[in-house]
Amino acid sequence: MNPRSKRIYKVGDMVRIKAGPFAAFSGKVEGINQSKSLLKVAVEIFGRVTPVKVSFSEAEKLEFRRPLSSRFTQN
Repeated sequence: MNPRSKRIYKVGDMVRIKAGPFAAFSGKVEGINQSKSLLKVAVEIFGRVTPVKVSFSEAEKLEFRRPLSSRFTQN
């Protein structure tokens, strides 16, 4: 197993697919197969949610940062 495949994913994580026929699609992790280094990702294709299997190396975890609360408070 190479170091790049040691990424830690959890069910419910949002990922972007980086390679293959679904490159540039984003979706939610629905399942994880650690032994085969595969993710089952739910992506929306033509208005329908479709499960897609991709390897750990073909996915990139999306991280969302919370905005600073002071930016949204009115003075």
